[in-house]
Amino acid sequence: MFLKKNPDILLAVMKKDIHPKLNKECVVTCACGNTFKTTSTLPLISVEICSSCHPFYTGQSKFVDTEGRIEKFSKRLKLASEKKLKADTIKKSKKKKTAGETKEVSLKEMLSKAKAEEEKSKKSENSEEK
Repeated sequence: MFLKKNPDILLAVMKKDIHPKLNKECVVTCACGNTFKTTSTLPLISVEICSSCHPFYTGQSKFVDTEGRIEKFSKRLKLASEKKLKADTIKKSKKKKTAGETKEVSLKEMLSKAKAEEEKSKKSENSEEK
């Protein structure tokens, strides 16, 4: 706080010719539009978040998305759900087709069917012999 009021103190304490040039009034501009002045070696500073828009200080939740990461993730999530839905519909249609073509038969039914066919073949052989 003392340095903000009197930045010349820094110049008196620092050694000569070994430090970069110190700007007494550096303008800091935030992405939210807030600007304030500070001491820095740069003449202008551009920041993404400042104390007037940071969620910790404001108490509001805010997504900080500088590279579109949220949109990328949402897009990938949407594509994945669409692919899954499409795969499920294809799987269901295949299941319906196969269920209609073949009926599952138990072992007992298979054996009784085989016995019935065997008896028919024996009867047909007996009738041919006579």
